[in-house]
Amino acid sequence: MKKNSESVGNLVEGRSELYIGLALAVPILILYLYAFLFGIDIRGTWIVGTLTTIMVFFVGAISLDLEVGSMGLPNFGKVGFFAIGAYTSTLLYSEWGVPFPIAVLLALLLSAVVGYFISIPTVKLRADYFAIMTIAGGEIIRLMLAYEKRWLWVLSPAGTNTQVITNKFKIQFTGFFDQVIDLTPFNGVTILIIRIIIIPIELFDSLLGSNLIPAGWKVTDFTWGNVFLWEILLVGVFLLISLLTYWLVQQIRKSPYGRTIRAIREDDITVTSVGKDVARFRWQITTVAALLAGLAGVMYATTFGAFEAAEFRPALTFQLYMFIIIGGLGNSKGAFAGTALVTMFLRAGQVDAVKENFSFYFGPDTPLLGPILEFLQLDVFINPFNLRFVILGIILVLFLLFKPAGLIREPKTDNEKYLKLLTTEEREDSDLAVSRRQSLTERERIDEEDKAPAKEGA
Repeated sequence: MKKNSESVGNLVEGRSELYIGLALAVPILILYLYAFLFGIDIRGTWIVGTLTTIMVFFVGAISLDLEVGSMGLPNFGKVGFFAIGAYTSTLLYSEWGVPFPIAVLLALLLSAVVGYFISIPTVKLRADYFAIMTIAGGEIIRLMLAYEKRWLWVLSPAGTNTQVITNKFKIQFTGFFDQVIDLTPFNGVTILIIRIIIIPIELFDSLLGSNLIPAGWKVTDFTWGNVFLWEILLVGVFLLISLLTYWLVQQIRKSPYGRTIRAIREDDITVTSVGKDVARFRWQITTVAALLAGLAGVMYATTFGAFEAAEFRPALTFQLYMFIIIGGLGNSKGAFAGTALVTMFLRAGQVDAVKENFSFYFGPDTPLLGPILEFLQLDVFINPFNLRFVILGIILVLFLLFKPAGLIREPKTDNEKYLKLLTTEEREDSDLAVSRRQSLTERERIDEEDKAPAKEGA
């Protein structure tokens, strides 16, 4: 009986990431499905918007994870490079007439150059000081774009004294590919799936007498609507960019270079002692990550017909941190999982049907609870708009406390296959160096673990 309980415990422990992932993903998927069915009229466009948002933020999240997850540099100024990519590419094409491919290349080059110059005085700092400096750098970039009037100021088309830059590429792109694609053929296929899903919802509704399903709604009312050709093309281009970015980052992480930067993350003193220039590795990664963040900024700008430089605030950086912490630091799959789940949750929370039916605010007419909430002025935290961020904040704290590795744990490096390549003398020197760096308590623990199998065998 004891062995059986131990085997069940080991099974649960080995699959804890799966169970936690399902506990988070299933409610989000149900909420998104509810918003998709009952809160959206043009469902095809809404799905396309979700996909483009996920891919834009995935590129930004994976650039941040390359710094934080692989190198261990907490960059809190990532939004600044979003702003450089978005604003520079749009300004060059829309205001200065530079061809769009050249404008994009110049925006990426400027992002990398700025990332390099910011890294020079910061990469030798301790992690907390590095974080403070990058916050300041991101804010300096935003303020320069928002208030520098000689070269960067673009007056609002409405004539007000605000800086709103019009993205002519988005306007021309949507005008050139404005053909409508009818998604009616997909209605029949999805209705079959929805019939399977909707039965328990109808049963739940009839049992509890809730108002979750709109009155008179039928499964046959489900339609995808139409989408424009430019929306499909944009998804295709973004998908290609996301895959190439994923491939590039994976090549970096799997290479000996990637093993070096992970070693710097774990113990930069040891890496320095074997002759590696830690500062050089750090500014290289910071520069590459800045370029990728600039690319995400270009993608971000392409989704808007107009935007303000003031939009690029630190909240965007913290949103990227939420993606990689929940998904899992140090791996690209985790960055995608966290980005997809959080983005779906946020978009579902914006739908009116979700706000009305999934709010914890019961109103002043609700006996006891409503007046108490209003008296304590807690309704500001649990109104439908703020509730999304309250829930995400709670989820983030729980992950930091109980699951700091995230939904998808960083894959471990198989060091044994590299140690086999060493000669016996080199292996002994390596073991001696490791032993000297271990504390006395750590050595005693390892000795006891080595002696335990011998006692059991005796």
